Amino acid sequence: MGGLLSSVLLAKEGKKVLLLEQHRIPGGYCTSYKRKGFIFNVPSVMNNIVDGELYETLKNLGLFDEIEWVELENFAKYVYPDVEIVMPANDLEGCQENFNRAFPSEKAAINRAFSDMARLQKDIFSSQQTGRSIKEMISFVTTVPKLLLLSRKSFYDYMRKFTGNERLIELLSCLWGFTGLPSKSISALLILMMSGECYGKPTYFPKGGYQEISDFFARKFLDFGGEIEYKTRVSKILIKDKKAEGVETAAGETFHADAVVSNADTRKTFIDFVGREHLPRKLALKVDTHTPSESGISLHIGTNLDFSQFDLNYGSIFYHESWEDSNIFFDKAIRNKLDLEKDKIMYGIQASSVLSERLAPKGMNTLHILLFPIRHGYKNNFNVIDGKRGEEYRSVKDELSDLLIRKAEKIIPGLSGSIVVKEMSTPYTFERYTGATNGAWYDGVTSINQSFQKPSCKTPIRNLYLTGTKALGGGGMPPALRGGIDTAETILKK
Repeated sequence: MGGLLSSVLLAKEGKKVLLLEQHRIPGGYCTSYKRKGFIFNVPSVMNNIVDGELYETLKNLGLFDEIEWVELENFAKYVYPDVEIVMPANDLEGCQENFNRAFPSEKAAINRAFSDMARLQKDIFSSQQTGRSIKEMISFVTTVPKLLLLSRKSFYDYMRKFTGNERLIELLSCLWGFTGLPSKSISALLILMMSGECYGKPTYFPKGGYQEISDFFARKFLDFGGEIEYKTRVSKILIKDKKAEGVETAAGETFHADAVVSNADTRKTFIDFVGREHLPRKLALKVDTHTPSESGISLHIGTNLDFSQFDLNYGSIFYHESWEDSNIFFDKAIRNKLDLEKDKIMYGIQASSVLSERLAPKGMNTLHILLFPIRHGYKNNFNVIDGKRGEEYRSVKDELSDLLIRKAEKIIPGLSGSIVVKEMSTPYTFERYTGATNGAWYDGVTSINQSFQKPSCKTPIRNLYLTGTKALGGGGMPPALRGGIDTAETILKK
């Protein structure tokens, strides 16, 4: 998304831009695909696109005129064995009240956490309304002592100052999957910022699916005179005299340019495309210590089951089979010690067709089940042998699909007997279609054990720029889009 938007903005200003896309469609992780009349989305919902510089940019391009959106009533529902909490969209106070009802003896701790979420919203995101640019907002975050302190403290340690209730801490950190790390590893600042954004901002869903957004940007890019070459994989960024001069494709084509913008992940950009021999020492060390996120598995289901009988009208449902500490769950998963058949797990569900009936044939429904993290090496590398995905690989996918369907039937009885089509995506699937190393869902995670570094679209290599979340940090579509704006602005000011 960041690469698409930066390309649009550069072409709009008269720059000659060539966009090389390895897939046959634009969008990266912001895509959809069709099976038997069902439209399946790769992402889920969008937050915080209706104010600030990002909103003005998208509005001026016509995004809100050309695409129909659903504004959701509820952002999410959190489901645990004996607790369910609904998180209304665009209602930080309502979310706070629902937490207080679930944990009446913990009001002081809950109110403190939500007060900090609200304060961050006011001080950071709303600051754009006064003319502060995206880049100035990031600088603000990295220079205020209190915010730096929050960035260096885990969310778990932050909450332990106010409460000893482990279940409350677990629930308040329920969005950890969006950050890539659980509560004892991720910074309090990141969880508080993300939670405030998700709870306190409107939540939107494109009626026709997420491919509409990426296709919109591609059309605009072409309208402004840009060129796109699909199914074109870059293999090398050409470096001469410490300066990027162009790229070479896997097919051997060479394209020279005054500026090269990479939306590939950090390791792929600098190690695979640039080459370690061209990296300044500090940059090489930074890349070596860079931590990409884990990957996961995604199951899309088309069903003839009537969903109106179930409580599914949420942006996402976070379902936890037990109160097991998410930090323990995460640790088992990244060590490939997770037994999905025997262990109690946590997973996400979205009934996309409940949000928009356009996504399924009449009388039918779509369902999306997500499980994070699942590593590239799970089940003996998913039985991928010498890079080839044969019957053994498909057998693992079928096994995982059946397992997730059985688990989802706890929420949606009768699901297994009503399936019209199903499609399982693994880390290998995500790597194949997005180019992300090991199918990582996010370029990087910010652990409290890492030094907090202000991200930038500029690199130490002249004329080489990053975009998307690599430019400004964070994960998800809004940060990726903001990164696209920052990259375009930086190049245009050159």
